[in-house]
Amino acid sequence: MTTNFFGNFQQLKIQQQLLLLIIMSAAIPAFAVGLLGVTSAGSTLGHNATELLREEAQDSAEETATFLTGINKDVLFLSQLPPVQGIIRARANDGIDPEDGFSYDKWVSRLQDIFINKMEDNDQYMQLRYIDESGQELVRVDSDGSTIAPIPRDQLQDKGDRDYFTNTIGLAIGSVYTSPVNLNQEQGEIEIPFKPVIRYATPVVDAAGQQRGIIIANVFAESFLESLVQSEGDELETEELYLVNNEGYYLFHPNAEKLWGFDLGKDETLANDYSPEVAEQILSGEEGTINVGDSILAYKQFVPSPEQPYTMTAIAKLPKSEVFASVNSFKLFAGLTVLLSLGLVIPFSIWRGRDLVALLEKVSSNIATSAQEMASTVAEQERIASQQATSVNETTTTMDELEASSRHAAEQANAAVEAAKRAFSASEEGAQSLSAGLDGMFSLESKVDEIAGQIINLSSQADQISHISQLVIDFANQTNMLALNSSVEAVRAGEHGKGFAVVANEIRKLADQSQQSADKINNLVSDIQKAINVTVMVTEEGTKTVKTGVQLAKRTESAFGDIQESINQVVLNNQQVSLNLKQQVDAIKQVVTAMELINRGAKETAGGLNQTKIGTEQLNKAALDLEQII
Repeated sequence: MTTNFFGNFQQLKIQQQLLLLIIMSAAIPAFAVGLLGVTSAGSTLGHNATELLREEAQDSAEETATFLTGINKDVLFLSQLPPVQGIIRARANDGIDPEDGFSYDKWVSRLQDIFINKMEDNDQYMQLRYIDESGQELVRVDSDGSTIAPIPRDQLQDKGDRDYFTNTIGLAIGSVYTSPVNLNQEQGEIEIPFKPVIRYATPVVDAAGQQRGIIIANVFAESFLESLVQSEGDELETEELYLVNNEGYYLFHPNAEKLWGFDLGKDETLANDYSPEVAEQILSGEEGTINVGDSILAYKQFVPSPEQPYTMTAIAKLPKSEVFASVNSFKLFAGLTVLLSLGLVIPFSIWRGRDLVALLEKVSSNIATSAQEMASTVAEQERIASQQATSVNETTTTMDELEASSRHAAEQANAAVEAAKRAFSASEEGAQSLSAGLDGMFSLESKVDEIAGQIINLSSQADQISHISQLVIDFANQTNMLALNSSVEAVRAGEHGKGFAVVANEIRKLADQSQQSADKINNLVSDIQKAINVTVMVTEEGTKTVKTGVQLAKRTESAFGDIQESINQVVLNNQQVSLNLKQQVDAIKQVVTAMELINRGAKETAGGLNQTKIGTEQLNKAALDLEQII
């Protein structure tokens, strides 16, 4: 629904929209203020009316309580009169008062006179009586509201079975019994016309403090019920006042048919007219207000006698229509005020709206012209910005490629530096190895010389071994010859030469073995001589080779020194190249970053110009639409 409203609203002309907005801007605040005022006033006036209604109920209750308090004092005063004590004394002394000498009848007559005077002064009393301790009426004066008459002795009644007597006779001195309000009965029958009464009674005692009856006053209930009738409608025209007893029966009601239901056997109660809940709330509470349907009930409870559990409740009823009558008047006034305000504002708004529409038409025309010129300028700037963005983009691409090439060159330079460092390390290791090899060559040359010397010494010793071996051979030959001669001599000796022949034979064997060993030694010495000769030759060649190697090692050491110096220079040069390439790469990165920022700015500028172009076109279209809808 809201969407349809705004859709229809937007289809209206500007002039119509302005007029509608002006009307709404005037009507809505006025309505809001009026509603707030009505609500506030309604609450205040309703509260005031409710308080007034509550005060009505409270005033009615207080008036009734004040009236009954006066009766209470009168009864106590009458119980203390001298004629009452005179009657008591006369009854106890055969009809004569021993103190004053007055007769019983004299004291009765004087008490009747006092009762009559009291009733003449206050016409609210229906009966004043003195009843003895058995319940028999001794003195009684009646009034029908116009005539006051004492009741003769033969018409006095026994009231010993009545509630007011039995409830009063047992009270303490100075206490007052208050009866419920009900219809007066004579001879056990309700008097017609109805006479609602309330009874106040107090006990009477003699000088010794013995119970001697009660003084009781029957009071016309109309005396205080009429005050409710007089106060009804004083300030509120449609106000109704009720008075109910503690059981919810009506003691006062505008409709007489609802009265005295408890005496007449009719179920006319507060609970019947409203609800048991409402009746319970009213009868159990001291005071308050209740909303019941289209009415408001205010109630106030009071107790005629603090010594009796009997209560009465005054109720004031008022229709809500009267409570809010002033609110409705205010609503009408507020509505007329709003209409009058709109009647004054709308014509002025229409006149002023036309001027504003003309001004808007002129402004929209100027906006359209300016928007067209701005669109042309923005289009040209957009084209330039696009070209600039393209150029910057190409430059950025070139710088990216240059950065990649520089980064690659830097990486290669770093690799060359690392390779040169490794070559330098290898050359250092080679130089160290060559130096160690040269030292080894020198040591080898010395060792070879020592070996040559040892070989010569070994050759000399081998010659000596050969001579010794020859001596051993010669010695073996000689031993063999001697052993042979010994064998011959042993044969000649015969049996005695057999042992010597055995020894000679063993010696000859030993000589043969020695000769064989010597031959082997000669052969070994011959082989050693040959090996020594070959070793000598090889040693001489090794010496020559070592000398040649030493010379080559010296030249190689010199060459390694030159190579090491060259490699060191290459390392330094490559490090410088790598540093330069790193600086170049950093510079290219900064240039690339700057170009990217420029490229981004150019794109944003182009985008902004495009948005400006779109906005300008929209502004131009809006201006045209504004001209059209105005």
